[in-house]
Amino acid sequence: MNDPNSAFPEEAKPQVWRRYEDWRGRRHQAFNAKHAHRLTSWRNRRSFRRLVVALLCALALVIVSSGFAFVGTPWFILPFGFSLVAVLTILTILRIVTGSVADAPVTALDEIQLAQRNSARSFGFFVLSAAMFIPYAVLIALSTQDEVPGQWVYGSAILLISLVLTAVCVPTMLIAWWMADPDPEDFPVALPDTAREDLQR
Repeated sequence: MNDPNSAFPEEAKPQVWRRYEDWRGRRHQAFNAKHAHRLTSWRNRRSFRRLVVALLCALALVIVSSGFAFVGTPWFILPFGFSLVAVLTILTILRIVTGSVADAPVTALDEIQLAQRNSARSFGFFVLSAAMFIPYAVLIALSTQDEVPGQWVYGSAILLISLVLTAVCVPTMLIAWWMADPDPEDFPVALPDTAREDLQR
């Protein structure tokens, strides 16, 4: 479907952008079809919320470990790397079990899903905007010194990456937390390999 709340009218969109949206829609369908047979027992509200809590814990570890980057690289690299892998793994699982609604293009969503996605993204943008003030404040504080160790600048960059990653996960977490138990009839259907390849083109 077309997004009635889009800032750009449908007739104002260039043909290249329309083809890109259609391609994203096919990719989204192929992703759901590819993972349709996986984690079927996890497709319920209790599992959704458990995964969200696990993702929050992993993100908290990412942010805490980024603080050690101000001290030295060996202190933070192991917990930061472990928590980063955990975040990406849990985020992928959430995308599979929720049908990847937060990342879906307009053409792949109905009106209710589209409204939920847009609302979650709006709040995610607010979190991103607010979180950016933290590394900015750190950099402003560092600028008051005549000499700033390179490790502190490095730590500021790692902190910035951690906060951006957290904000990016917000829409997926919001949609997963409030998502009701889906009807088994609404589960995506696995497609043959040839059909999935056609969707991805």
